[in-house]
Parts: sequence; structure tokens; C-alpha cells
Amino acid sequence: MTMFTLAGDPAAMFRKFRIPAGAEVAIVSSRPDAVKEIEHSGEHFVAVRRVYADAVSKARSAVINKRAFEPDARAHAILEGVRIAQADLQAAGGAYDLDQVRGLMRGISRQAVHKRVQDGSLLAVPGPSNRQSFPTVQFNSDGTVVDGLSAVHAALPTRNPWSVLNFLTNPDDRLGGRKPIDVLKEGGVDVVVEAARRMGEQGA
Repeated sequence: MTMFTLAGDPAAMFRKFRIPAGAEVAIVSSRPDAVKEIEHSGEHFVAVRRVYADAVSKARSAVINKRAFEPDARAHAILEGVRIAQADLQAAGGAYDLDQVRGLMRGISRQAVHKRVQDGSLLAVPGPSNRQSFPTVQFNSDGTVVDGLSAVHAALPTRNPWSVLNFLTNPDDRLGGRKPIDVLKEGGVDVVVEAARRMGEQGA
């Protein structure tokens, strides 16, 4: 559909112009007072206005494909993974922020905390606003960090912190149904490392 606009006085133009067969004339206005005046001038203009409005509505519907904005199966899987990871964290007792961890670790520097995260001896997961959060489950009752975390990190087939947390906090058949973090707290570093290593072999 092609639309033309008239320059000058439309009434004068139409006195000189014969409308070809198959063409229609539409009067378009965004001013409410002008629209009301046209509506009261005759039924034909009202009908044309409504046809035009319907055409615009249909055109907008055709342009916007709502299905294009729906998450696909992969996107839903990512969301589900985030939900499961956060559920793991909540079930394990939540997390400390950086300042709380520094207090537990006798006021060590931010750089020292970051170094321990890098070498795997301290677990940090992305928290609100993507700030590091430190699962409370990795700390002993006296505030010290559980021994063996770096060795477990090295043995696991992933460096994803949520996957590491999932391994530590869920019952493991290789440990007789016990949680690896509980075994670590009892000093069983070697058996947990072996379970982590076997997990890597299964995933290979």
C-alpha cells in the first residue's frame, strides 16, 4: 500500500483532481478536536478512520513477533542451573560477604582473600551485583577454613564455583552417601580428593 500526502489546500486540490478507480482517500489527524470534527461531518469519514486504525493495529502485530522474545530450551536450562545453585547455597547455610570473611580470618587483606580464592583454598561464588560471596559451609566452627579445599579444587574436572559447591554439599555415593564437606571437616581429605578425582574420570 502506498500513501500520498497533499501539499497546499486539499479541498482546492480535489476540485482539480479525479480519484482513480481502486484508490481511496483517508484523512489522518492526531489532534482529538480535528478527529471529532471529521467524525461529525459524515459516516464515510468515520468508516475510513476505523479501517485505517485497524490496518495500523494489524501492521504492528505483524512486526512484533512475541515468540522471538521467549527464552529457548537452552536459556531455560541456564535459569534452572542458577536456581539450583542458589538452592544449594541456601541449604548449605548461605554466604559471608568479603568484610565478614576478613573478620573471620583475623583481618587479612582483600588481596590475601583474593589470592586464596585464586589458589582454590577458599571458595567464592558470584553474589548480588556480581560481588564475591563466600559459602559459610567451608568454615569450621572456630572460623578457620576447612583443610583440603585446594586439593579438592585441583582434583575436580571444573573450576566453576557453583559446581564445586554442588560437589561439596551434596551426598556422594563414593563417600558412602556422605557430603564431601562433612568428610573434609573430619579430616578425610584424601578420600574426598579421590572422590573428586573419580568424578573427573567419569566426566572424561
